[in-house]
Amino acid sequence: MCASAPCVDAPSPTDPATWVAADQKIRQVAPFASYGAFTGYAPRDICSFWPVTATSAPRAAAPVPHGQVVVVSTSHDPATPYEAGVSLARQLQAPLITFEGTQHTVVFNGYQCVDTAIVNYLVDSVVPQDDLRC
Repeated sequence: MCASAPCVDAPSPTDPATWVAADQKIRQVAPFASYGAFTGYAPRDICSFWPVTATSAPRAAAPVPHGQVVVVSTSHDPATPYEAGVSLARQLQAPLITFEGTQHTVVFNGYQCVDTAIVNYLVDSVVPQDDLRC
């Protein structure tokens, strides 16, 4: 199962009137946070337009043709468990690049092994070897 994602964890209001009411309330309790004059057209969260029904149940990712997606997962990522990346790569039937480290993101952060594999993939469509470890 893939990790939970924004917009599917909980329902988001789709009725514009709900967003207008929230905008009015925010202006009352925190006028310093307003972003201009009240128009009656409050901005809605992107999740109010999300085409997938919200649920707290995990959903399996649909497989994609091999080589269309590359997953990079860091062995000791403080925000995303490594096994979540392994599971996602398995579900998507995608190549996995494992980075041995403790940071949250590594692509284009100066790690030559990862960056070279990703640049080769994006520029020349060279799919990284399965289970590349950096």
